[in-house]
Amino acid sequence: MARSANQKLKLLLLRQYLERNSDEAHPVTTAQLLEYLASEGISAERKSIYSDLEALQSFGLDLIRVRDGNITCWYIGERVFQQPTACSPRGSLRAKSRWS
Repeated sequence: MARSANQKLKLLLLRQYLERNSDEAHPVTTAQLLEYLASEGISAERKSIYSDLEALQSFGLDLIRVRDGNITCWYIGERVFQQPTACSPRGSLRAKSRWS
């Protein structure tokens, strides 16, 4: 069972933080990630952060790990941008059902 109501949001919050605060020039440390989660009311340990980040990588996030001496840092490499959806002015694009 999750330790807090926000505990289930941990992976999503980690991804959001990385997307907003990291890039190749500005990797974030594990300590920064732990501090952010604490500010959101989520308790976590360093080891759990590593497994959470591994889960995000398995899901397809281009997460890059770099070492700065003894400090491990992370940033998102290639970012996926959403393409705008095409709409016709008259709304002729509509969802097709299997009965139409």
